[in-house]
Amino acid sequence: MTQDNLEYRNFAEFASSKVAELVPHSDPTANQLSVALNRVSHLLTYDFDATVHRPEESSWAAYRVIFVVWLAGPLTPARAAELTGMGKSAISNLLKPLLKQGYVTQEASAEDRRSKLLILTPKGEEYINKVFPLQNDLETQWSSSLTAIERDLLISLLNKLLNGKRAEEVREQRR
Repeated sequence: MTQDNLEYRNFAEFASSKVAELVPHSDPTANQLSVALNRVSHLLTYDFDATVHRPEESSWAAYRVIFVVWLAGPLTPARAAELTGMGKSAISNLLKPLLKQGYVTQEASAEDRRSKLLILTPKGEEYINKVFPLQNDLETQWSSSLTAIERDLLISLLNKLLNGKRAEEVREQRR
């Protein structure tokens, strides 16, 4: 592969072979995997944000918070951070607009009055009921290039990475 036919889609493969050439004791396959995963993640995030969430005057990040509160019920901001994979400061920064838009409220926890719980409002339910089908349609479009078996295999492999030793170490650092 030469620089002339180098494109966004094939850069991970190019990078892998170039890394193997430049750094003999490296793991070019691990590098190719991480570059490819990162690129797909960025494209998905951009597409979700641009196609679904910005037109609704929201964001992919805000949707992730609303989504976990919708499915898991009232949550502390720390628990929402854990379930979304975001940092606590990111949740904190998202709370003001979510509260202002009326999608969530914060109420004192019955178990610990010092803790606040994020609760989805009727407006938040209306939002998620409108946006989730759009989001899921886009997810379906992205995954349609894979067969059902490939989807299951990819989910299994990604979960294996998420449950691996390094992923656990990183999750511990974020707490």
